[in-house]
Amino acid sequence: MLNRKMSGIGFLAIIAFICLSPARVFSQQQPISDEQLRDQVLNAIERGQQYLIDKQARNGTWTPGNFAAYSDGVNSLATLALLNSGLSPDHPTVDAALRHLENPRVDPNKTYEIAMVIMALAAGDRAPGKIGRLAARLERIQERDGYWGYGDLGGGDNSNTQFAVLGLREAVYAGASVDREVWERVQQHFLKAQSGSVDNPNGAGWAYTEGGSAYGSMTVAGLASLIITQEMLQDDSDVDEQGRIDCCAGDDSEAQKAIDAGVRWLSSHFQVRSNPGESGWLLYYLYGLERAGRFSGRRFFGDHDWYREGARFLVDRQSPREGFWISETQRNEVVGTSFALLFLSKGLSPVLINKIKYGPRDQQTRDVAGNAWNQHQRDANNLTAYISQRDQWPKLMSWQVVDLRAAANGDGVASLLQSPVQLLTGSEDLDSIQGRELELLRQYILQGGFIFAVNSCQSADFHDGFRDLIKRLFDDQYQLYRLPETHDVYRSEELFDNNPPELWGVDVGCRTAIMYSEFDHACRWNKWTLSNSRDRLPQIKSQIDKSMKLGVNVIAYATSRELQDKLRTPQLLTASDLNEMNRGRMTIARLQHTGGWDTAPNALRRLQSALETVGIDSAPQMPNLRANDLAIFEYPMIYMHGRKNFFLSEEETDGLRAYLENGGFLFADACCGAEEFDESFRRMIEQIFGEPLSRIPSGHEIYNLQTGYDLRRVNRRIPPNGKGGSILNVRDTVGEAVLEGVQINGKYVVVYSKYDLSCALERQSTPACAGYSTEDAAKIGVNLVLYGLFQ
Repeated sequence: MLNRKMSGIGFLAIIAFICLSPARVFSQQQPISDEQLRDQVLNAIERGQQYLIDKQARNGTWTPGNFAAYSDGVNSLATLALLNSGLSPDHPTVDAALRHLENPRVDPNKTYEIAMVIMALAAGDRAPGKIGRLAARLERIQERDGYWGYGDLGGGDNSNTQFAVLGLREAVYAGASVDREVWERVQQHFLKAQSGSVDNPNGAGWAYTEGGSAYGSMTVAGLASLIITQEMLQDDSDVDEQGRIDCCAGDDSEAQKAIDAGVRWLSSHFQVRSNPGESGWLLYYLYGLERAGRFSGRRFFGDHDWYREGARFLVDRQSPREGFWISETQRNEVVGTSFALLFLSKGLSPVLINKIKYGPRDQQTRDVAGNAWNQHQRDANNLTAYISQRDQWPKLMSWQVVDLRAAANGDGVASLLQSPVQLLTGSEDLDSIQGRELELLRQYILQGGFIFAVNSCQSADFHDGFRDLIKRLFDDQYQLYRLPETHDVYRSEELFDNNPPELWGVDVGCRTAIMYSEFDHACRWNKWTLSNSRDRLPQIKSQIDKSMKLGVNVIAYATSRELQDKLRTPQLLTASDLNEMNRGRMTIARLQHTGGWDTAPNALRRLQSALETVGIDSAPQMPNLRANDLAIFEYPMIYMHGRKNFFLSEEETDGLRAYLENGGFLFADACCGAEEFDESFRRMIEQIFGEPLSRIPSGHEIYNLQTGYDLRRVNRRIPPNGKGGSILNVRDTVGEAVLEGVQINGKYVVVYSKYDLSCALERQSTPACAGYSTEDAAKIGVNLVLYGLFQ
């Protein structure tokens, strides 16, 4: 029988004692790309899932081995791993596990098991009543000094306490109520238990119990626990009696100082091959490291990219034959595999927001001096957490801080493209953004990125500096203007139909690519919490609610809720080959007209990248020609898009007619389904051919080319009718692509989509954009080119 006190070592720490065999030497692999690592991670996750599926008993449980006294902790851990790694609650294995945990006979009374059952049920969206009862049980067994022990033995440790905190957090997200005093005691406990001074330049971590030497698995536990208490404890001491918030107060709280010190300790002691400061508990440490990195919004601890390093390590250490993770000193394969799956899958979650770190540098540390860029340290975290609770959004999303100078000197645009939104906040001037950093932001926007700037504490310096930044980015090419009340951002999810919050924007291509708020919404995001205190003023709640909803709308407008996992960075458009000759390559020309012929300037280049996957080597140069330019006869096809009314002169109409009658091919689309362009394009076709466009019939070869793609089931976005409806009502339809055309001698010489392709190819589409998803737009474009070339 397992000793109940575990010799002072936490249950889940013991079952995660997966220090690796000394005989096995870590393979020194050559650096691999994110795409290669992603393939390896997804394969490792699938194999780990299959191992757990194969090992489940018919009653929905797993064999706990020598941890029979904690069998429901093991069952919950495996269930949580399967859910977080992508299996649905309806999956037969997961459903069986959840039904077992829902059973009234599963009634844990030990801290670890109570917390784990809560987390598994919450992840599966099951049994809210039971979650509430178990959360109340955790509250009752908390020690007065903020610790949790094993549940019935007194005393306590940071491992049990961490899991109690995690369980209570998930209970709150599932709708349970947790007494504020519980969170206050937890926070005070971790402040008191920190080993070392928070002023130490090398930081201060946590040990298993107060007074011990700090080590990795307990330091990540302390970090995550304090961040959670910050999330649950909102202090309105910066609010006056009239409900006015002092948004310039900053955050110099004890908790934040302790968190910063913990990050410094982890940065200076970082490892993925071992638990820093300890000889064991490796996978337990990695499981906690993922949480600390994600909660704190860090991609790096020191110079270490914690997820990529950890993922490479775990992929290398998976059992090549059976897909589990263990060590020679810990043979519980279910537990080891569960911890590894949780690290790999949760760490892979989409990055919703990059928060830009910028500003003057300290000459000695070379780090940004001060926190003007980060006046509200929980703004991005809280906005991400808020959005993750909403329908139609992923339930697991992350955010991260990106040092603009480090990105400019390192991975460049790829660093920013890990997230669809860059959050730029501040209370000082932006004149430190110069040179490479300025060029990085410019290229990011041109690559389809989005910047959301918010003036912290409504600073005049930031306000003037941001306007100057726009001028330095684009000269006079793009202008900052006040967005009208009819702008799509005011109905992209929540409907602001009367006096909406003021936003300014910069239009680039198909959409508004930069938005700016002089009002400090980030201050209100910073104060959001799932559980408001009884003393919070109604006007504060109202302010926070309005700012949170606006934040959702901006993010929804920027992303269309289309997110990618951390290792899938969109392909960059490079200019490295623009000077190469076009000889031997297929060249597509772009047709110039007066209706926004270059609205999506990079769409054709992105289509060229998709063409490479089917063996079409297209030329990097794309001539821009008028329809009456005789040079169009040198090209097998021409491409056209736009969003406004246009007219071709008689000479241009004659030139295009001659081109098409002599073997040329035109494919076109209306950017975001623009009605003005659609009307003009149809009028142009009737002028040229004397007949209207007609629907390409179902079953035509263009929908299912042998060397192309099957277009019989593609995703198309249909915004609501009218200008006043909320884009929250946007619906997606799956079916055959809607294509129209004109034939000459039995072959279509014109193929047209009245639904957007171009903006989707540029990743510039918005929820109000009537058209196809980025992936399906590329498939449709490939088929159109293949048809025009070879049919």
